[in-house]
Amino acid sequence: MTLFTDTEFTTKYGASYNFENWQIEAASEMIFSQVGLRYRQEWTAETAPTVIKNAAMEQLRFILEHDIPFIDQKHIKAGDMEADISTDYSTLALRMLSNAGYLYRGSPLNANLGLGMKFGG
Repeated sequence: MTLFTDTEFTTKYGASYNFENWQIEAASEMIFSQVGLRYRQEWTAETAPTVIKNAAMEQLRFILEHDIPFIDQKHIKAGDMEADISTDYSTLALRMLSNAGYLYRGSPLNANLGLGMKFGG
């Protein structure tokens, strides 16, 4: 899933960042995972709401600026070195989602996890 394009990111934040397309996808998936199930859709860079798109771009900027590794493990080991790591979220990106009503909070169950399902006809 890609919620924005490299051109959109470069236009918003400038050309001083070096990144690859898989990093756009990783940042997009991170933001998508924070969106309440009720609001999730199969978005693309063309169909994602502006708030979702901006939050995903901010997440990528945050990761690149703070040199946070794109690693999905809690513990890594290389030779004699080992460390616990975690991927941090941009608080600005999470505020964007929250202010627009998209943020998954886990509670109350009916408000965030409930999926709108049509019955009948």
